[in-house]
Amino acid sequence: MAAAVALAVITNGTLAIFGLARRPMHEIWPTFAPPGPAIGAIWVVLFAAMGAARWAVLREGGTHAKNDARAIEALIAIALAYPFYTHFIGGHAIELAGNIVTFAVAIAIVIRCRDTKVVALCVGAVAIWVGLATVLVGALVSLNGWTV
Repeated sequence: MAAAVALAVITNGTLAIFGLARRPMHEIWPTFAPPGPAIGAIWVVLFAAMGAARWAVLREGGTHAKNDARAIEALIAIALAYPFYTHFIGGHAIELAGNIVTFAVAIAIVIRCRDTKVVALCVGAVAIWVGLATVLVGALVSLNGWTV
């Protein structure tokens, strides 16, 4: 759990220090959009949740524990990569694609590990947050048009 949180803090800190986390100044944001620092803080909590989910599957053991832990590690890696490819490649289409992949992986983990309540709750929270982020991208497209 600590490693997942440390990775999130390092990633967000790197983006903040180098000014890479800023959106284009001309972009109109919907009124329901959370402020940037809140998004980063929520992701830190979600990384802790993913770390807890990984711990829970390994603690429970079973024949699929290592594969389930690897799936959660893959979700952590996908979530860590998101800010980099959206800021370096950019565009709403890239954000939407990243959200869809992250959401699909999270839902697959929840379905696969549905008997482990901690995993379902923790990874389910990631799916919900990414679902809200997808709605936000849709609102950004609605207000600003597609960016590439």
